[in-house]
Amino acid sequence: MNTAVTSKEDILKSCRKLVSEHGLSAVNMRSVAKACGVALGSLYYYFPSKNDLLIATIESVWEDIFKLKNTDMGKTSFLKYIELCFKHIQSGVGKYPNFFTIHSVSLSSGNQAKARNSMNRYLARIRKRMLEALEADGSIKKDAFTSEFTKEEFVEFVLSNVVNLLMQKKDDCKILLEIINRTVY
Repeated sequence: MNTAVTSKEDILKSCRKLVSEHGLSAVNMRSVAKACGVALGSLYYYFPSKNDLLIATIESVWEDIFKLKNTDMGKTSFLKYIELCFKHIQSGVGKYPNFFTIHSVSLSSGNQAKARNSMNRYLARIRKRMLEALEADGSIKKDAFTSEFTKEEFVEFVLSNVVNLLMQKKDDCKILLEIINRTVY
């Protein structure tokens, strides 16, 4: 077996490939060491336990799913941004079948919280970008938002529905786009 040192990112790349091809349950110390062509001890250098490896893998998959290309907010309407966001995340989710629904069962309860925190960090990034897109859209009705109906709450509603549609494996987000259109345009 190759005992050459590999990078943590190379290990996580192999983990993402395992998750993509065989699901999260295929990720364990031996399968990852074999996929990377490294000795088991080399893997323990980067990840002291299976749970550490699983959490890092989950974070890496979330990062891959949720990374969004930089879109010029000044040239893209909020509606178009939401559609692009949905399609991009949908594509990411498609690379990792059932990842949304099964990753929590692979971890102990304490580590489930870490994985959930990781997901929430990525969702916060998307929430921030959605808010930026909303604020950059000059077509939004000037009186669309009030102290009882804030931009932040609206973005939270939109993001929750994007995630919900993805978990339901919907092909598109047309109904959400129509709700947005009727509400703020």
